[in-house]
Amino acid sequence: MSQVMAFAQKTVSPEINYEFSGGAGYYNYAPSVIQDEYGIRYAFVCQNLEPFKIVDYIYLYKGIPTSKGYVWQPGTRIMDPSSSGWDINHVCDPDVRQFKTKYNGETYNYIMTYLGTDQWDNFHNQIGLALSKNIEGPWIKFDRNPIIGSASKTTWGVGQSTSIVLNDSTIRIFYSNSAGGFTYRDGILSDLNNIRWSEEKYIKNMPGNNYPAFSKKNVYMVSERRENMDKLIPTWVGNVAQLSYLPLSEDLSTDGSKWIKIGAVTPQGSGFPRNHNPGILTDPKGYMLNDDELIMYFTPAMTGENWLWSYDLYSAKFDLKKYFAHE
Repeated sequence: MSQVMAFAQKTVSPEINYEFSGGAGYYNYAPSVIQDEYGIRYAFVCQNLEPFKIVDYIYLYKGIPTSKGYVWQPGTRIMDPSSSGWDINHVCDPDVRQFKTKYNGETYNYIMTYLGTDQWDNFHNQIGLALSKNIEGPWIKFDRNPIIGSASKTTWGVGQSTSIVLNDSTIRIFYSNSAGGFTYRDGILSDLNNIRWSEEKYIKNMPGNNYPAFSKKNVYMVSERRENMDKLIPTWVGNVAQLSYLPLSEDLSTDGSKWIKIGAVTPQGSGFPRNHNPGILTDPKGYMLNDDELIMYFTPAMTGENWLWSYDLYSAKFDLKKYFAHE
């Protein structure tokens, strides 16, 4: 019997908490949050620069552990849209990993994949690369971006990337792709003068934005879902942020409908009609911190004309020990 079938279990409800906000007239979403060996958390998010103006920049919020929980420092802007080229309009969906690479005679310790676009209609999204010697910056953009392109200017394109460091030379990058669905491929990026990509593979029926993380036993996936949204406008912002998993012994490209649901952030649980753009807290290389709990970061929102300005960052803690105790 497949382990996917053997592990069918009841779900668990997460503990939900507010984390931080950009302030009145600002939005935060698309979080990539990593925790270092000292327990410090680094949250890379999309945020606007000018209040009530919709242009995406990339910001860093630094979380300090205290006896009363994490205290977040004010956000710092770390990346702007370019003055020309493929990412002139928006830069968004950052994903940061500790990964040593060589570029123009220098060695860098961190990479960031991010989404950029040159169209205001939100089409023609592509994936670029940025580099830094330190996690807090400064960040520089790769001069041969985008590293994963989209030729079509009339479709959404590619973006919403999450990467996992497989070894000293290779990352596995997952991303949304309007040409083929939810996609992953391996890239040798240790020398940026000689980037090599494997063929693309797809996970069918994995709807919405999806962001994975690996543990020693499982691959976890958080996904934005749209459930019973007939009366919610706009329709492109989901209302459920779901957590599912697959044992690593299974084929990673297993149909999304066969992944095993652990739980979800719902309007009933968060108190908000929208819950979207989830991400998973990981170590600097994209792996789970432990097998006892999983922390999802997500963005809830209200409805009505001010829905975008209600985008703040929340967390949802899932008790994995409780869930897997049913085995």
